[in-house]
Amino acid sequence: MKVCAFLTDGFETVEALAVVDILRRADIKTDVISITGDINVKSAQGVIVQADELLDEYVFEGDELLFLPGGPGHKSYYDCKDLLELLKEYNKKNNRIAAICAAPSVLGNLGLLDGKKAMAFPGFEDQLNGATVVTAPERVVTDGNITTSRGMGTSIDLGLELVRLIKGEELAEKLKASTQYI
Repeated sequence: MKVCAFLTDGFETVEALAVVDILRRADIKTDVISITGDINVKSAQGVIVQADELLDEYVFEGDELLFLPGGPGHKSYYDCKDLLELLKEYNKKNNRIAAICAAPSVLGNLGLLDGKKAMAFPGFEDQLNGATVVTAPERVVTDGNITTSRGMGTSIDLGLELVRLIKGEELAEKLKASTQYI
């Protein structure tokens, strides 16, 4: 399985790049995809990241894990009809979807969290439509095909959870130790 991490201007730097870093350390093919139409994407913190590909040029195989970082740019996900349709299609097939910070609100507003446990950055819980909201001290929650996390401070936890789901507990624990996340 490979992971597609979607970036838009105003994404949260650590939420995107810490998760991508952890996944790539686990040798999980992870493609960073710009939904802006420009290969260079600017984070909310002013960091310019060169995406691997543009959304309108990317060829999906149908089994990818879709990952949405948060940040103030998460609102742009709503303007990307192709991404919204992809999320709905992948959810129907029970494919894995992950989101952090404000981005789980997109899943909630699409109706993808109905009957699931989910979390988001404080203040966005009311947009987790249909979900049972999970709060601190939990850092990440996986319910079925959906994994959500709270924010920048839980980014490594999210990355390790995705490694666990894709490649198993043993590798996730090895990465945790080798990165001094103990």
